Amino acid sequence: MRLRWMVPAILGLAGLSPAQEPVTTLRLGTRVVSVSAVVLDSRGLPVRDLPKEDFALKQDGKPQEIRYFSEDSDLPLTLSLLVDTSGSEKAYLQEEVLDSEVFFKAMMRRPTDRSALYQFDIEARKVQGLTPSVQTLINSLNFLTIPRGATMDATRDGTKLYDTVIAAARASEGQDRGRRALVLLTDGEDVGSRATLEGAIAAAQRADVVVYAVLVGGPEPSRLHAPPVASSRGSDVLRNLSAATGGRLFTLDPQMNLKDAYELIEEDLRLQYQLGYTPPEAKAGSYHKIELKVQGAPGKVTVQARRGFYTPE
Repeated sequence: MRLRWMVPAILGLAGLSPAQEPVTTLRLGTRVVSVSAVVLDSRGLPVRDLPKEDFALKQDGKPQEIRYFSEDSDLPLTLSLLVDTSGSEKAYLQEEVLDSEVFFKAMMRRPTDRSALYQFDIEARKVQGLTPSVQTLINSLNFLTIPRGATMDATRDGTKLYDTVIAAARASEGQDRGRRALVLLTDGEDVGSRATLEGAIAAAQRADVVVYAVLVGGPEPSRLHAPPVASSRGSDVLRNLSAATGGRLFTLDPQMNLKDAYELIEEDLRLQYQLGYTPPEAKAGSYHKIELKVQGAPGKVTVQARRGFYTPE
């Protein structure tokens, strides 16, 4: 679930010439928490056209009145792609680059959309900062490299997953419109980060960022649909990180390749419900649990939403 302190939305801009594209804007004033959510059916597909009355929202176990509601598919996007370039991921890098080109082209549809690229191994490195240029992003993918001398032994070489998540989340802060997301391509192993998993989750929640994780690994070189060989700890790390921030974990196997995962992420980010409520007074910096449920929807549904947020300092 993604949250933002805001006033009721003001939609559209006046005085635009025909060549200019209207931009959905969210302006701040009265204290309101904004919640973004995706509702999935039993097949994992987004459920559309649900009314406000079907949603029930709680903060710290207490029901909250939903004051703002919309089904929004066209908010500007701030996206960061984080690629694991440690030795254990060497066999998959080439296909990741090719599929990520297609992903950037699909996601960057509006002039207001921006994306960045990071790689992480023994160091956390920003390959390309946030930019609206698809071609710049495609060019930057060619700079992804495995460190010279890297081995399959991550315990020796290092994989700074948590540090990179924090760096990318902080870089996306201060963007007052639209959706923010991080996409991770990794086996979930972290070695050498100063930060912890809890610190990475907190940074993403403070920045109002949803994390999508793609578990990449397998015994066959250059086969991104091969069964993953990541440890159970790596899987648990990615599952916890994505669930706590309102995202999803995708495991690549013979039934799902990287292109499939990218398409599902695109669907999630393009079709979301936006809800807003006025929170009770709370101490600055305090953490609060959020629970969002859908009642009365046809069939069994899953609500994909952030589990908590921090009161702004």
